[in-house]
Amino acid sequence: MVNNKNTFDSILGFLGVLSLLIILHDIYNTLKTDTATNVISDDALKAIQDPKTADKLRQAVDDYHDTGEWSETNLESIL
Repeated sequence: MVNNKNTFDSILGFLGVLSLLIILHDIYNTLKTDTATNVISDDALKAIQDPKTADKLRQAVDDYHDTGEWSETNLESIL
């Protein structure tokens, strides 16, 4: 009877350690995701790096702050 209890305890201990390793492996995989988060598109980055385009965009943003509306035709002509 004691031998069966020790075997049962050993199996439960093994399953507990195995479960812990699986959880740790899952956490590791979640943390190592290789995703890139681009807040700004490549085209927009090029546009703001050009001083002339950046000035035009700044003016468009200032106009938006004054009026509360975007001028889509103005933005499309800039970009």
